[in-house]
Amino acid sequence: MKISQSEMKIMRLIWNSTEPLTAAQLMEQLPQEGWKPTTLLTFLSRLEEKGFVTISKRRRQNTYSARVTEQQYKTMETRAFLEQIHGGSTASLLSALCDAQPLTPEEAQELRRWFDQQGGEEK
Repeated sequence: MKISQSEMKIMRLIWNSTEPLTAAQLMEQLPQEGWKPTTLLTFLSRLEEKGFVTISKRRRQNTYSARVTEQQYKTMETRAFLEQIHGGSTASLLSALCDAQPLTPEEAQELRRWFDQQGGEEK
């Protein structure tokens, strides 16, 4: 399931919080959006339906916490992108990235270290 840009703004706040948040706490952190409380509640409801958020009762308020970590979401979206755009080919993805903007020597070295850690080094 994909997250819209508006839902992503909400998820980033939830992911960055160490405790579940209420809708009021989220509204306080999103003044630039100009959303009405009902708009925020609609987004939160959609996020729950998609399986990204858990809604719990604390006293008389609902609290919202992440059911999926930010890293899990990034991995899921990256895999979907890789499959859809590059036919599942990591080499195609890396080639497209590097063709668009050549790697700096530092970036190339960082990638070499990463491949070595992944067991990608030829022996």
